[in-house]
Amino acid sequence: MTRNFSLAPHLMRLYSKLMPSPCLLCGSSSQQLPVCNACIADLPILDQVCPRCAMPLATNNICGSCLHHPPEQDHSVSLFRYHDPVDRLIADFKYHDKLYLTQLFGTLMSQQLKNRVLPHCLIPIPLYPSRLRQRGYNQSLELAKILSTKLNISISNDYLVRTRDTAPQASLPYKQRKGNLYRAFGLKQNTVPAHIALIDDVLTTGHTANAAAKLLRQAGATTIEVWTIARTINV
Repeated sequence: MTRNFSLAPHLMRLYSKLMPSPCLLCGSSSQQLPVCNACIADLPILDQVCPRCAMPLATNNICGSCLHHPPEQDHSVSLFRYHDPVDRLIADFKYHDKLYLTQLFGTLMSQQLKNRVLPHCLIPIPLYPSRLRQRGYNQSLELAKILSTKLNISISNDYLVRTRDTAPQASLPYKQRKGNLYRAFGLKQNTVPAHIALIDDVLTTGHTANAAAKLLRQAGATTIEVWTIARTINV
């Protein structure tokens, strides 16, 4: 007979208080989240940004680049600058199976997002099947699950599919990144909800978001947001 030794939620909270886990960044007790409050306060948070592309600005206005060459998405929300130690935490989350970091990122992102007009559906950026098998999970989907629960928004893997096994964007020079995503996505359905949010880990050049958003726009999305943990500032 197999026994289930999982703890009830109230016992898990009690265990967390009695046996707090060490902060991943400084080693002090962090309890509920894997990073302590003091280290969270020191993370490189984004403040005033262009609402279209999430690039830092002196005021919350549309930047010149978006005025002249608007991206496919209507809004972008990134919590942090892609600087140390956020880049290390994301790498651990994405490549080293530290899925418990979804609670940290999802909690902090939901706190920033909860007062917005929320979309009808969250759509995680998909991985190509062979990449998904190799990694074992899609970090964008795992993040979307937390956001879905905390913000009470539906989540769907049934609209967008990866059709080509493209090289990782981070491994390519800037000029090759757009071409790398040519026909990289496809649609599973002909129609999508009017207001959607694409979920990914990092917004860098924006080519991945643009390629996905363009297809979703053609399928009927009228308002498209891109939500990421971090924004790369210098590309």
